[in-house]
Formats: sequence, structure tokens, C-alpha cells
Amino acid sequence: MKVHDSITFIISKNYGRPLSWSMPAWRVYAGGAVCMVLIVVLTAFSVMYVLTYRRVQQMELDRQQLREERDALQEQLLSASQAAYEAKESAFAARMRQGTGDSGKAPLAASARRGEELYEPPIRVVSLTTRVRAKIVEVSFRLKNQGDPSSNRGGFLFAIFENDEREPAHFIATPTVNTNAEGFPQTYKSGIRFTRIRDAVTFRRRVRRQSTQEYFTHVTLYLFSVRGGLLLKERYELERDLFDQDQPASRTQQFSSA
Repeated sequence: MKVHDSITFIISKNYGRPLSWSMPAWRVYAGGAVCMVLIVVLTAFSVMYVLTYRRVQQMELDRQQLREERDALQEQLLSASQAAYEAKESAFAARMRQGTGDSGKAPLAASARRGEELYEPPIRVVSLTTRVRAKIVEVSFRLKNQGDPSSNRGGFLFAIFENDEREPAHFIATPTVNTNAEGFPQTYKSGIRFTRIRDAVTFRRRVRRQSTQEYFTHVTLYLFSVRGGLLLKERYELERDLFDQDQPASRTQQFSSA
């Protein structure tokens, strides 16, 4: 049959006139070729899926296991970082008590004579201001370098608002991050990235309350190094009147250090 010929299809019935239609032969050939190509392609994909299914499934299980190991290691790192910082604070407090004992000598001088070094974070918070406008709670704080500027390489920071009068305690972090039961950030790289602080720099963070009745009792600043070590943790108590609706539309509370 030549491609320029026509093919006629006839459907006969027991009654009435038969149905018939014609089409060029080249269309029949083209349609058949397309169908064959589709069948071959689908068959090839099916065979590939059958052959690689177990391998793909195993790869997915391996990825899931790696994610779980990553999360576990990350949690261990942050827990160790928090524990290390608390140990530094405890050691500092113990030396302060020892230095102000019977000898009456200054703790820093006594430690210096013993050749010991007290932990002093390379960055400190010199001021913090909390402002409430309607449902918006904004905190602005100033970080200042202390010591050699090359001792800090920047890092990541969080401001976490807390209401410890709720059961359990309620936390809202900015930027958003998952926290543990104590409000400690679980992923330090989710924080606001800041570069090396040579002198001082001011940051502002804000959160939105769900209602005007919602309030916070504390705000805590966390500063992590670029490798996840906890450089600084400062917790500030917020006055309840700051969230009183009977107060002016904008209420402010300030903290400062020398």
C-alpha cells in the first residue's frame, strides 16, 4: 500500500446503515509509529524502575539515616556549647566567691597572680531597649567589641522572647528557629549572621503577638561563633507594665551597662 492511498474503516451493524470513514494511509503509519515509540519508552522506563527500585529505596534510607545522625550530632554540639558556657559562668562565679573570702583580695588580681585567666567573651551587650506598639514587640541592642577586634570573627545571633509564667514556658524566636524546653536554639546557623565587630553595632529584631493580651516575661540574647560555640547569653527581665494596654500606645524599657 502506498502512502498516498486511503484506508477506509467500515463498521457494520445488524440494522441501519454501516459506519465508515477514510483517512490517508500516511496518517495511519504515523499514528502507528508514534504509538510504538510511546510503548517502547514506557517499557524502558518500567524496566529501569524495576531494576533501580531497591537501589533508590536504599539510597533514601541512607539519606534518612544521615539526616538523623546529623540532627543528633547537631543537638550534641549545641548541648555541649550550652554546657561549656554554663561551666565558664560557674567557674567565674566560684572564683569571685573565692576572691572575696577571708583574704579580702580582689578576685581578678588574685586570679592573675595565680596565672589563671577568667573567661571574658569577646563581645558584650552594652544596651538593650524593648519597645511595645500594639501587637509589635521590638528589641534593639548594641553589641560592643572588647579586647582585640581580631579575637572575634562574627557569628550568629538570636533574640528569644519568653513567657515563663505559662506551663510549659512559651518561646518566640527571631529569627525563627526550633528551641528546646529551655528556649535554647537548636540550629545556630539559622541566626542572624553578623561579621566581625570592630567597635560597636546595633541590631533590631521584632516579633508580633497573637493578641494584645499576650505578654513576655524575659528576652534572651544568644550569640554563637561561626563554628557554633556559644559566645554570649544574656537574659533580661521585662516589666509586666510594658504590655499593659492602659499605658501609652508606645511603651519602652531600657537596660544599659558601663
